[in-house]
Amino acid sequence: MNANETFVVVDLETTGQSVSKGGRIIQIGMTFIKNRKIVDHFDSFINPGRLIDRNIQQLTHISQKDVQNAPYFEELAPLLQNLLKDTVIIAHNVNFDYPYLNDEFERSGFPLLTVSAIDTVQLAQILLPTAPGYRLLDLTTYLHITLNNAHRANADAHATALLFLKLWHNAEQLPHSVLQQLQQGNWPLLRQTQDFLQLIKTKNKRSDLEVVDGMFIKKKILVANVENQKLPQYQTSVHQKFQLFGRWLTPNEAQNELMNRVNQFISKRSDGILTVLTAPKIGKTLGYLVPLILNRASRPIVLLTNDESLQIQQLSLVEKITKILDIKCNSAILYDAKKYIDINRFATLLVNDEGVNQTQIFKARVLVWLTQTNTGLLHEIQVGANNIDMLPLICGDEESTYFKRAQAKSKQADVLIMNFETYFNQATQLRQNRQLKYWPIVVMETPSQFVSNLKDYFHVGLPLTEIQQTLKELIHREIVGLTHKQRLFIKQGVSEALKIIKQIHQSNNTVANLKRTERLLIVLMHLSDIIKIGFVSIPTAWHDAEVQLVKIKRLQQQKDVIYTVNKEQLADQIESTISFDILDHQIYQDKFIKHIHKLLIVSEYLDSDVSEFLRDVPKEITVEREFIHNETKPVQVIQMQKASPIIHLQAITQYSQGEILMIVPDESRVNHWYQKLRHTVTTNYNVIAEGVTGNLEKIQRQSHAEQANIMIVTPKIFMTMWLRDQELPAIVIVPEKSVWQPVSRLALVLTQMQRHESAMLITQLNAMQRHRFKSQINIMPNFNEKQNMNQSYSQIFKNF
Repeated sequence: MNANETFVVVDLETTGQSVSKGGRIIQIGMTFIKNRKIVDHFDSFINPGRLIDRNIQQLTHISQKDVQNAPYFEELAPLLQNLLKDTVIIAHNVNFDYPYLNDEFERSGFPLLTVSAIDTVQLAQILLPTAPGYRLLDLTTYLHITLNNAHRANADAHATALLFLKLWHNAEQLPHSVLQQLQQGNWPLLRQTQDFLQLIKTKNKRSDLEVVDGMFIKKKILVANVENQKLPQYQTSVHQKFQLFGRWLTPNEAQNELMNRVNQFISKRSDGILTVLTAPKIGKTLGYLVPLILNRASRPIVLLTNDESLQIQQLSLVEKITKILDIKCNSAILYDAKKYIDINRFATLLVNDEGVNQTQIFKARVLVWLTQTNTGLLHEIQVGANNIDMLPLICGDEESTYFKRAQAKSKQADVLIMNFETYFNQATQLRQNRQLKYWPIVVMETPSQFVSNLKDYFHVGLPLTEIQQTLKELIHREIVGLTHKQRLFIKQGVSEALKIIKQIHQSNNTVANLKRTERLLIVLMHLSDIIKIGFVSIPTAWHDAEVQLVKIKRLQQQKDVIYTVNKEQLADQIESTISFDILDHQIYQDKFIKHIHKLLIVSEYLDSDVSEFLRDVPKEITVEREFIHNETKPVQVIQMQKASPIIHLQAITQYSQGEILMIVPDESRVNHWYQKLRHTVTTNYNVIAEGVTGNLEKIQRQSHAEQANIMIVTPKIFMTMWLRDQELPAIVIVPEKSVWQPVSRLALVLTQMQRHESAMLITQLNAMQRHRFKSQINIMPNFNEKQNMNQSYSQIFKNF
């Protein structure tokens, strides 16, 4: 293979997964690349000689009518053989397209292709390690490559060609030694993908990199000197802000009101809490950052949120504000040490060529990622890496390079961004480093998870009966490959663990049982290390032993620990579970509020329980609440009445309205509705479902507003709905009223949907719900289910 060859991107649309099971090609698209330029295209529909399944028609938008006058594969085969002769084939998932094409050639009596082939999925995984996903649509969106008519072979082939050229360019930007490692490494790449890497030559000398522990990583960013700088005075009117910021900041009335209210709050001398509830889309993050950055007394500003996309936005806005105002303001995001990569540990594992294919490719991804990341945060590269065994082995500790960099930066940060867990772990040390008794101001944006995170930070739960059973089973299990000493250790460890469990059952002493539980977890961890040697899977009940041990040590430092024993009759035995918790309110007041002068809480929606928890503070702290209103359009609500949800969906999907979300009570109902919809929705919409076609995280990650998908999910979505990058589609259908228990879920859904210019909720609301949320909803009048449903929705969508 050489760079001057003709590369041809091939994409197929087919009626099934394999030719042997009756599948046939229904469209082929080819894009030709010569001298790194797209030089030609070829595409054709192909008559499969049989009916196209409706699901395939939905996916590809290729109908029976499209292929009825198209050539059969046998007619097209000679031309395809001629076009592909002496080329290098490229495909996105090459081990589907290449074998499928050859199977069709074999079925038709033509010789098989033997040309080289390259896989763009694996190339993208390595060269774009932080991409949000590796479907073609994910990558084209990430790289701003136009992909119209996805799942049409001609469009996909052209987009894949542009992707391939971009990947080629990216590979040339790698340092010479990193490129050499990719070229010479024992990576399990498909077909001739490795050969392609070997023809790449470095074209960029990277002065932004340095070598640490044998790895090329980005140089640390120098911290600016902010001492004695003069800050512009905060301006209250929209006109004055325009003069200060120019056209970049033209605040709406609601945002300006928020800015002025925050400025008023931070200018007070007294300690206090201010909760500000805002309408959607007023720019609330910028709304509180502007007055805070212009107030010297507020520094260091602490921003707390669990939303990683919001953290990135906060960082970006701080940099933008300070650049426009020509002032210096150091900002940093800090996580716990285990969230960062340990370069030395990775370097040690890199030289080991053993491991499953997925792990080996992950090593190649990390090699490239280290030349790109400024943070070293492992979550940047975790798409597709959740099941990688080596991931826990390269997590950092207090001495890891990236964590030490982040810590050093945080010590000098004027704006310090953290999630709740990091704050719980490191706030005391951070204050001591700065010789601060109190933080001047802490901001929590959308703190829906704060209370649950605080409880979980200390909560320990152990299924004692289940652990006891797994220990007894281990005694009688034959584990191959262990020494006599290791077998003896297992016997002694199991005996000690069973004895500890018996002691816990016989005692109600919280302090003593904390110590016993600590010892039990240590024994389980030691036993886990031994049985791994024999390649025996660790019992599920033991999986969280290390995490639980950390929490036990936290609890041992607290005065008021709550010990609970839960006994449940299951089958013929009683299952015992023990748990340790803290008085969360006491911890909140003693460990959190006690060390903060001012707490600012900003959110579009806040559950009443969370709001009351955060505002329950000592009397000497002033507690204020503010509502910032805006002209937000109400959500259009269509009462489902007695008509089947399927009839509504059949009508809605006649029109191109993008993604539709269906929320149902549980996973069994997900499967129920999935089976119904996939056989009854006859339009071009795809049906994807939580737990059926992927987990909720994957479904949300691959969500795209313009895609024709019906996404069926459970109420788990309410836990992530507040995240910036997990916005709801503009159309939501809730066919079962039990989803609205508790009614706070309805408030959250309506608030999220108001982010759209137009939004529609199809459900059944009772009189209480309609009255309570009357300002946020507009019940569609004259929607008569007895009339033609298609006509009714056609009229609605004219103004939607």
